[in-house]
Amino acid sequence: MTQQSQSDPARFDPVAGFFLAQADRPANLESIIAAELTPLQRVLLVIDGTVTTFLEAWALEPVVVTRLWQRPEKLAVADRWLDLPANATVTERAVLLSGARSRGFFAYAESRISVDCLPVTMRGALEAGIAGLGQLLLASGLDSRREGLWYGREQMTSLPAPVAALTDGDFLTRSYRVTARGRPLMMITERFAWRPIAVPVPALGARLPSD
Repeated sequence: MTQQSQSDPARFDPVAGFFLAQADRPANLESIIAAELTPLQRVLLVIDGTVTTFLEAWALEPVVVTRLWQRPEKLAVADRWLDLPANATVTERAVLLSGARSRGFFAYAESRISVDCLPVTMRGALEAGIAGLGQLLLASGLDSRREGLWYGREQMTSLPAPVAALTDGDFLTRSYRVTARGRPLMMITERFAWRPIAVPVPALGARLPSD
């Protein structure tokens, strides 16, 4: 445990060491101080497991993954984070995560995937679009790791209609890449509502604060 004197103004930074390229974040991402965020926001920034599973446990309801699009695209310029040259083909994918019961907004995620680096079985599951990327990675058994790139507050005025119907475009945004066997597999940008619409529901038998 690190000890600090009461007069030491330094604060623990919950994201220190997690994001490798914060200085390279897109210009549209507003700088934020992670220590001043809510506990939920801080967890969403640094979670390195399956986001869908975490959200289900937090909200006490299943999360529906709606694929908005998935299409092959040729890179106009080299992709530094996927280590791919210009004209390489990647798969671009976007999904909406929402509550099965509440219909509340949980996340809007966009991904750029180096499909040729994926195991054959995972390529088939990706094409089928039956689950989120985190669940697909878990099911594949691939030994992968997530590397945080950058984060910030983002305000978007142009959104896919299903997303715009559920949120105002004010997001807590993070980007990271997934690597395996020393090679980048995908880059993912996840956007969570700055002020979450869906809130946890007490479990059956749980006591409310007012009880």
